[in-house]
Amino acid sequence: MTEIRLSGAVMAHPRRREAAEELARLDPAGALRVVLDPEPDGPPTALRTARLAWSSVPGDATHFLVLQDDVQLADGFFEHARKAAERLPDDAVAFYANWNSRNGAAVRMAAAAGASWATAVNEYAPCVAMMLPAAVARGYTPYSDAHTDGWPCDVIMFRYLKSIGVPIRIAVPNTVQHSGLPSVAGNDAHGLRRSSCFSAVAPSSVDGVIAEPEVIPFHKHVTSECAVRGDGYWDYLGTERLLRRSGISPQECRTGFERGEDLSEGAWQTWLTAFAMGLSSVDAVESEALALALASVGPGGLCDQLTASEIEPITASHNEVAVKAFAAGRARTARPRRSRAGSGLQVAIIGPGGTLAEYLAGLLAEFGHEIVGGESPSASTRIVHLGDETDPGDVFCAIVDTGAREHVLRFATPIGPHAPADSLVAHWIRLAWTRKTLPVDPDRVHQFTDVRDMASAIDAVLTGVPVSPVYDIATATLTGNELAKVVCAAVRAVPTEAVTEPSETAVLKPGPAAAELGWTATIPADEAVRTFGKWLAYDTEWDR
Repeated sequence: MTEIRLSGAVMAHPRRREAAEELARLDPAGALRVVLDPEPDGPPTALRTARLAWSSVPGDATHFLVLQDDVQLADGFFEHARKAAERLPDDAVAFYANWNSRNGAAVRMAAAAGASWATAVNEYAPCVAMMLPAAVARGYTPYSDAHTDGWPCDVIMFRYLKSIGVPIRIAVPNTVQHSGLPSVAGNDAHGLRRSSCFSAVAPSSVDGVIAEPEVIPFHKHVTSECAVRGDGYWDYLGTERLLRRSGISPQECRTGFERGEDLSEGAWQTWLTAFAMGLSSVDAVESEALALALASVGPGGLCDQLTASEIEPITASHNEVAVKAFAAGRARTARPRRSRAGSGLQVAIIGPGGTLAEYLAGLLAEFGHEIVGGESPSASTRIVHLGDETDPGDVFCAIVDTGAREHVLRFATPIGPHAPADSLVAHWIRLAWTRKTLPVDPDRVHQFTDVRDMASAIDAVLTGVPVSPVYDIATATLTGNELAKVVCAAVRAVPTEAVTEPSETAVLKPGPAAAELGWTATIPADEAVRTFGKWLAYDTEWDR
């Protein structure tokens, strides 16, 4: 076995130098040095300091650890880190994951499985406390220098590790806690940032048991969602949709919830998340780590809505909700599931839709339609022909054959998973992610359609009594200023600049769809933009 020689750095802003030096002194081996922001008065970003930190790997080190300056370490942290390097010598190892992140949710599922490590999912890398093999660490700065488009350092790290095939393992329980000090990188809008499963004492032994669950429920922005492993990708859907897919009605799930005392929306989303965790954790192992993990579900999902002082009073009640919901989810696994009611329709999706067509097919299947291939459709098969390159401007068309006649759906710019990434909305989202100014024409009208609303509109035509030959569909109709406000709230707050941009895009009018089909958009504009923003950051190809 190769002798582990762990070195490292504490990255800090100069005004936190004293705290950073105190943190570095905690290592009994004295192997950490402090690396300061070289441009402390520059725009708030951790990338400058991260580049310096990861480029300071000594020549004789086998592994390199970088800590941010605002963390608390578990007792025995450094011994645990060195044992982790021995156990997982070729992997990236993170010792912290935020309680409202997908990776934090992966840690909770690993805790339920009794594993010592969670494998990170598609998201920013949890860089608050991360250790890399030395050769991998040395490659981060050249990679980031070659990708100077303004993405945050933790997104760059995720992309870098993904590009070289190095998995990220996250310690279960976490052995690092975020201190809650004000962010010098402009992240205070994310609320109180705490660990999803922090233990004040590091495990005395380290094994190699790694959890890779198929379903990872997470609670964020007072919304319960699930990351579901697909064939080489992750799908993301609301937990209520996951329950319906699984043959469990959300109302059945809610019956147990309504026996409790806290019936707030936040408590309901906590219940949904923990219930889905239990449903997906048949062989759950009772442990201190699982108890810690369940305790963070509620406050993590509310942390960007409540202040730290407001979170504290609800923590105990939400913990009780999570514990009961997890137990209810586990108990529900033993009972029969309902067969999903079918619409009786066979539907084939054809046309150059690519992965968007596959995604829409999955959504239509949730409405009860039987999805079939379009090569040799039967006479009773309903055909949905997705748009092509002749679609005008930002309009995406679909022709829906109801059997009696064809109807055209004209969708405003599609956004969401697998939607085209070259739209104006996608461009603004990237500008916000990379801290650039949004060019806003206050008089221009912007429209977009969330892919979930696209699916529900297609379903409305298939199952309704359509009259008009053409229907316009849009999730949101916003002025330039309104769209900028949504992007800044859902992605990142950035400056705006007033411009005049000529536009020949026609404004779609969804009124007839509402009047004749009963269709209305159900996805809020901010949720649609936030979902698209996450997909663009974590799930698309980057070096195009």
